[in-house]
Amino acid sequence: MSYSSYLKPRLETISEEGVEGIIDVANLNSSNTKKIEADPELFFNLTYPTSDIQKVLEQINIRFSSQKNSSGLFLFEGLKGSGKSHLLLLTYNLFKYPVIAQKWINQNNLQCSIPNDIIVFINKFTDTPYKYIWKLIFDKFDRKAPEGITHPSLQEFKEALGDKRIILIFDELEQGIKVIDDTAIRAQNIAFLQMLSEFSNRSKQVTMFASIYSDREEPGSTLKRVPRCIVKFDNAKDQCNIILHRLFENCLAFNTKSIIPIVDSYVNIWQKHISSDIEELKNRFQETYPFSPSLIDIVLKKIPARGGFQNVRGALSFLGNLVKLTHTKNDIITPADASLEDKANTIMLRDLDIGGDLINRAVENMEELKSKVPIASRLASSVLLYSLTGFGVDKGGSRNQLVSDILSPTIDINAYNLAIMSFQKYASYFHTDGDRFYFDIEEQPEAKVEYRSLNYQDDHARSFIIDIVKSEIFRETSSTIVLTSVEQTKQLLNDFDKNRLRYVLTGRRLIQEERHNIYYGMDMRNLILLLEPKDDTFQLLSDRDLLKWAKRAIAAKELAENARNTSRKSDFERIARTDQSYIIERIKRAGLVFIHWITYGSNVRDDQIELEPLSKDFNKDKVLESLSHDYFPLLRIKEHLESRLDHIKEKLVKDIDAEYKATLGFPIVTYQLLTKAVRELCREGLIGIQHSKRSYCREYIDLSEPEFVNAKVIDPIQEQPTSPLPQPSPACAQCGQKTCVCGEPLPQSTCPKCGQETCMCPKKEMVSLKILPKTSIENLREETASRLQQYQDLEIIKVCYKIFYQKNDIGDLSTIPNLLRGNLNGQGDVTAEIAITKTGRFSKSQIEQQIESLPSISGADYSIDITLEINKKGG
Repeated sequence: MSYSSYLKPRLETISEEGVEGIIDVANLNSSNTKKIEADPELFFNLTYPTSDIQKVLEQINIRFSSQKNSSGLFLFEGLKGSGKSHLLLLTYNLFKYPVIAQKWINQNNLQCSIPNDIIVFINKFTDTPYKYIWKLIFDKFDRKAPEGITHPSLQEFKEALGDKRIILIFDELEQGIKVIDDTAIRAQNIAFLQMLSEFSNRSKQVTMFASIYSDREEPGSTLKRVPRCIVKFDNAKDQCNIILHRLFENCLAFNTKSIIPIVDSYVNIWQKHISSDIEELKNRFQETYPFSPSLIDIVLKKIPARGGFQNVRGALSFLGNLVKLTHTKNDIITPADASLEDKANTIMLRDLDIGGDLINRAVENMEELKSKVPIASRLASSVLLYSLTGFGVDKGGSRNQLVSDILSPTIDINAYNLAIMSFQKYASYFHTDGDRFYFDIEEQPEAKVEYRSLNYQDDHARSFIIDIVKSEIFRETSSTIVLTSVEQTKQLLNDFDKNRLRYVLTGRRLIQEERHNIYYGMDMRNLILLLEPKDDTFQLLSDRDLLKWAKRAIAAKELAENARNTSRKSDFERIARTDQSYIIERIKRAGLVFIHWITYGSNVRDDQIELEPLSKDFNKDKVLESLSHDYFPLLRIKEHLESRLDHIKEKLVKDIDAEYKATLGFPIVTYQLLTKAVRELCREGLIGIQHSKRSYCREYIDLSEPEFVNAKVIDPIQEQPTSPLPQPSPACAQCGQKTCVCGEPLPQSTCPKCGQETCMCPKKEMVSLKILPKTSIENLREETASRLQQYQDLEIIKVCYKIFYQKNDIGDLSTIPNLLRGNLNGQGDVTAEIAITKTGRFSKSQIEQQIESLPSISGADYSIDITLEINKKGG
């Protein structure tokens, strides 16, 4: 006698098409009479009154049948297939067809009074998107939506509403908000929803029902701020009852006591060979009959946890197919009945097996042994189901589980043991680990890695991605944070050296409130560099491709470490490198921008920022190079200081430096450009520098960096004019006296070289010329040529080329030219000064050639001291 004698399958369950597991609001107006959504009587007949439904009915009853305060917002939160659309459609039918609804309510001994003057709005936003949600409501009222700079006001909405009572049912609301590309319009829609939700809690004229995936995303994160009735579809017992009610037409009237003899007979067979709580097993079996408890656990717990099926929706289709296969012959249904010989079963199981490789290998082993092992199909089907849904210590099926799945009044323990031994000996993909048995793919490294990667949770993958970002892409680990939460980021920032640049790689676009909060209360805020993806849709730690590649890379590295075969080890290492390269390429493709603070306000609304793009190759050194060359070069810092001369005077250089490090909105200073800028201002005579050694103004400052930062900025030092000393009158060439006593005029003489009485021969004059530091050889050459152009008839007799290079917080010294670091690598700081002096007689063109021949060092400053000889005309 089969289980159909106790539980009668619905005709839909055993039909060729099988169970329709999907409830789609869009089918409400379908002309297909077979659609459940279009037939309210059929819909109610197939609806099991779960605890969630009872909760919603209770709140509706309170809202419309009492004077008690009640929430006007109902949020249905859950993943795809969890029952959100079903509950929304139930709500629709309650108010749209109150007579039919009341009949169902009474049949199930429930209580809920449904008013009949309600106007119902229902919309599935993935099928019918709205740029402005309020247009949906205003159109229904035949009213033109107000046109303004933002959403309609509450008063405008109330005027359109009048004295009507409405029910708003929004399916896929979260997706409807996400697809609005314009951030301003998206914000207006969220604000409108917030207004509705708040109004619904003040007035019973509006009641809103909405489905969302998570209250951490908009609009859920906004709507959850008001009092609400929330449903999360997390009652496991309800899920089982929903399935039984949906598959069997007499489920509600079924008396579980009638199947006690059947349950007892199976449990008595199993208890001879397994250790288990027999009474608990019997009680659970009565609740899940005709399905075994192990099958229900796999379908409702393990499969969804692995990302397969879609909760109740997928379970209905899978278990419905097993009922269709077994309803005429089986006493019960176990995992062994998920036959690999049935095409529909294997198609659905492929959701759990990427590429279907594991299923193919299991089928291959089953086919090879079917002629030798009578129960090969049942054993392979059961083991494969456990193999697809378990991982880690729960990988595969245990002996106890397989015994209870396979043993029956017609299959004894000897047949089971024979089957296990045969699979262990002959099945090439059948593995044993202690008392657990599972299928695995060892012959194909790619499939092996793919399957093994399923063992890792998303958090493992995120940790791996974070390490890749810091060590391989940004190339800085000691002062870099990849943001996971604002609170954790602030804590880590406080642990770092506050006098050095600290980097926060957000991995996603932050909202302004998050940016504001990161900096709030922090020390040396202008040394915190906030770096976000250029691609505003990029999500570093939730990108499915990145997580998949990360898990694969982790799995491949682990397999490579444990591989005994050299060739297999090489295969796994290659896979790890490839997937890691995919991660790096994907992250780099997202680009990078830094948050340039214009103003850090007292609140978020007063903040002003600009998103400035950075180099695609965004390692730390490239980021600093871009900041110092493109956004905050020496000239800009110098101009900023020049605009604040009154503020910096009478301050130590180190105090000015500290002020720039602490003040958001000031230029971000790298490579000690601030002290260089102060030196430049002093050389130009805009300020003076006072030090214990001496004071400086309009001259080269020969203080070392530690000495200079302890010097004070003062007003420019005024030059004191000097009076020329009286020159003694020359002696007379004729008489030798200072006062000539010659009685006759001196004879005139001519210069033997120029033939002139007053010599006109050229006179030589020595001139010293300094070219201030430039950031490139080309700039130095152009400046030198320009300065020499003002002199005619010159010869350069001495030139000293000076190269200064200083770089701190270098993530990897190998990025620095060998000329400066030798063979050193790893983290470090570099300071180098090179002076090259040449003497002789050189022309302008020769000097330019020499400049072009200087060693090219990225990030270095180049300057020249030149001594030249100029011929001046006599006379």
